[in-house]
Amino acid sequence: MTQSGESKPFTVPTIEEIFALLSAFDPAENGVKVVDQAKRSIESIVASLQLILQSMENFNRVANRVDKLLDEIEDPIQKLADASTLLADLANNLAPLMAFLPKKES
Repeated sequence: MTQSGESKPFTVPTIEEIFALLSAFDPAENGVKVVDQAKRSIESIVASLQLILQSMENFNRVANRVDKLLDEIEDPIQKLADASTLLADLANNLAPLMAFLPKKES
C-alpha cells in the first residue's frame, strides 16, 4: 500500500501505452496550428504598426498646424507685450504728475 507522499515505482511502459501516447501526438496538426497562430500574430503586428504610423502622421500634421499658428500670432503678441510694457512705464512716469491735478470732490 502506498501512502500519498510516496511515488509509485517505475515500470517500463508497454508497447500499447507507447502507441497510445504517440497517437495522441499529431505533429502535422500541431504544425498547422503553430503556423496559423504565427500568421495571425504577424498580421496583428502589421496592423498595429500601421495604426502607429497613422497616429504619427496625424501628430505630425497637428504639430505643423500648431507651428504655423504660432508663427502667425507670435509677432503680434510680442508687439502687444512691448506696447503694454511701454504703457506701464508711461503710467509709472505720470504717477507723480497726477498729484498736481485737482481732486474731484464727491
